[in-house]
Amino acid sequence: MRLFELAERIRSSPPKAWGLAAGAFATALGIRFVFDHSLPAGFPYLTFFPAVILTTFLAGFWPGVLSAVVCGFSAWYWFIAPYGTFEVNASVMIALAFYVGIVTVDILLIQFMHRAMEKLRLEREVTRDLLERQNGLLEEQRLRQRDQRILQRELAHRMKNTLAMVQAVVSQTLRNASSLEEASLRSTERIQALSRAQDMLTETDWQKADIRSVVEAAIEPHADGGHRFAIEGPPVDLTAQQGLGISLAVHELATNATKYGALSNEEGRVTISWSVDADGFHFRWSEAGGPAVVTPQGQGFGTRLTVRVVPTYFSGTASLTYPASGLLYQLDGVLVANV
Repeated sequence: MRLFELAERIRSSPPKAWGLAAGAFATALGIRFVFDHSLPAGFPYLTFFPAVILTTFLAGFWPGVLSAVVCGFSAWYWFIAPYGTFEVNASVMIALAFYVGIVTVDILLIQFMHRAMEKLRLEREVTRDLLERQNGLLEEQRLRQRDQRILQRELAHRMKNTLAMVQAVVSQTLRNASSLEEASLRSTERIQALSRAQDMLTETDWQKADIRSVVEAAIEPHADGGHRFAIEGPPVDLTAQQGLGISLAVHELATNATKYGALSNEEGRVTISWSVDADGFHFRWSEAGGPAVVTPQGQGFGTRLTVRVVPTYFSGTASLTYPASGLLYQLDGVLVANV
């Protein structure tokens, strides 16, 4: 194989190929002159055959043909009687015919061998490409299977989280409701709020949630044409769990405002704002223009959800205050994964 690789390098360089042809001819001619008296009679081409074969094998077809022609004429002129002339007679014709037949067969066989080796090389390259492609497909399949397993585990995890949240919402709603009708209504509203948040998170493959989209989806049932709410804040990406938490908090605050606060009359307004600074994430719900605020005597599930549960998703704290101007909800935490 190394000889074929050497031949490929020489054939790819015309100066090397023709230089080798000239060198082989000169060497064969020189050896023939030096050992002319030592070589057996009747073999004028003895040193020229190897030169033609070597040139054809290493340098290629046309350098081999040229070498065969030059070697043939040299042997005819110097080593076939009558010497020093190109006279043609029967013995000369027989010698030339013998030489032409031998070198023709040699050149054709060498060319056939090279073509066979080239075909073998191409087949090996095709086989190697197919193997590489197969390995690539196998690796791609392995990665897809790994991603599928990860997706299945992630889906199971998300489903458990969602079911746990639904269970908590229904359980707490039943515990604090004064009647089955109220429990059914409140549970339905809260689960629908969760559903809207879930729909929004599904669009982002549960990787993140834009806070503005979360807030707008949560207040949509209470928007009343859009003039009752002012939403202010920079673009912020929340984790999936944080997005669900904000959605539930906004839903509870909006429901409470519709019943008792700024959204219970025609003049009330709600400002929802958030910011991010060196101290972390800050979310604010502020009501104004509603009826006179009365501090509730006890805490229902909505209060506990907004003040105790939602802040845990942000590793922070929250508070509900009741100034005369309107209810104020403040959440402070950090934007870290909390799944």
